Amino acid sequence: MALAWLDYVEENKEEKSTDASLKGQSRQASKHGAWLVTTVAEFVIGGPLGPWDAVGIHFSPDGVANVGNTWLRCDRNLTPGIHSWALFEAPHRDDSIDGLITTHVDELPQLGETIGESDGSFRLDIAGVDHVVVNTPDLHRTSDAIAVATGGSLKRVRDAGNGMQQGFHRLGGVIVEIVSTRQSKIGPESKVGPASFWGLVFVVDDLDAVFDHLGTDLLSPPKPAVQPELRIATFRAEAKLGIPCALMSR
Repeated sequence: MALAWLDYVEENKEEKSTDASLKGQSRQASKHGAWLVTTVAEFVIGGPLGPWDAVGIHFSPDGVANVGNTWLRCDRNLTPGIHSWALFEAPHRDDSIDGLITTHVDELPQLGETIGESDGSFRLDIAGVDHVVVNTPDLHRTSDAIAVATGGSLKRVRDAGNGMQQGFHRLGGVIVEIVSTRQSKIGPESKVGPASFWGLVFVVDDLDAVFDHLGTDLLSPPKPAVQPELRIATFRAEAKLGIPCALMSR
């Protein structure tokens, strides 16, 4: 699928109060405060660590990196890509949500901890994961499964043109963007197949400084996002992250 999703960033305006990081929030605050019940605690990815280190995302010896409002956990025995996520306080502890491999944690990670930093190397200061992109042949089937498993309701569906639709859920500080391409083939078989994780968008404090350091070989020039006053830049294939990734300004 083309990287059309990087041309815009959607946000549910009515939930702006939940955008702040979960850093320092206790289990009780997460459950009874302003946060949604279910929070994304981590994403498990595969592939080598070298390309991530080269763009300033450094992992600890056991393969964990702090990315603001969640963790990335890398299993180098897995192929490149996003393989699963871990959820905190999901009402149903399913191990698969319409094909999305899911684990569950009883405590949130210590997000304020700086881990995986290499001495003297460039560090990409990530404020958090803005959204994760999920591909599916059936948007409403996947959306319904996420809503049932997490309690995070579908906020809206957007027609992005070129036969693409998006649905949006919010789990804690992370937006889950479900992407479905309408099939030209008519019939139930056109919607067969599981959902799968596809890409990540990170938020950074100074997008221009990151671009100046990494250069055009690794990162596309920042351009306006759909949201006013925000900009977005895409990691190029030459970065070899194995996952479609982008950086967005605050």
